[in-house]
Amino acid sequence: MMMNKQWRLLASFFYLSLLTPAMAQQTPVVAPAAQPAATTVTAGLKPFTAKYQVLRSGKVHGDAERYLKPWGQGFELGYKSNITWLIFKDERHERSRFALKDGRLQPFFYQLKRWGTGPGRHYELNLDWSKHELLTGKEKAPKTVEWNEQWLDQLSYHSQLVVELAAGKTEFSFDVLTRHGDSRSYQYKVTGEELLTLPAGKIKTIRVERVGKDLDKQVVAWVAPELDYLLVKLWQAEDKVEQFDVQLQSYQFNQ
Repeated sequence: MMMNKQWRLLASFFYLSLLTPAMAQQTPVVAPAAQPAATTVTAGLKPFTAKYQVLRSGKVHGDAERYLKPWGQGFELGYKSNITWLIFKDERHERSRFALKDGRLQPFFYQLKRWGTGPGRHYELNLDWSKHELLTGKEKAPKTVEWNEQWLDQLSYHSQLVVELAAGKTEFSFDVLTRHGDSRSYQYKVTGEELLTLPAGKIKTIRVERVGKDLDKQVVAWVAPELDYLLVKLWQAEDKVEQFDVQLQSYQFNQ
């Protein structure tokens, strides 16, 4: 029974679902002075690479990396993590590809792969916005469901949140597709500002929390407006028991 409890905690130890190998450096990488651009970059969608420490109960159990890069006419938001806890190991790669239309993200591909202790997993979603078609799994099986123009996936809604934060919003509601293609509603709100001391240094942040009744998980995220709303800290608990604490270690903005 105890082993099952430990494995259940590990399975969600680092899901944000918000997030490579060991960190290359211990000090923050500060982006060079921005050069004049021909077009305006939407806030929160400036390409970046960010590395994190993954902690639980104050102890480092692994590392993670998040990145955003151009992909075709849109972007790819990705996350990698490598975690060891007790006798368990968990490595996962997650990515979302999306376009931006009138301030709204439209994801067209989502994939999550994980391996380590226990069976490996592969989840995939493909969305065709012109045909209103949702395909699930490696087999790309059609999912019979009413199409929703507000759909986001488990990663792209993170970028939608920062786009809306930059626009001045303080409360947020997202229709998010699960890994199996089922729709869930997530609500968040801004709950304050904080100056955090992280491995990357002292950073001014906005705190955003998941809200609602009977939440299965408590999620708090901190983003830095001065760093293009980069995620700098993520904390998650289940039944008020901490599952993980992710803290920014280094970052760089890419051309």
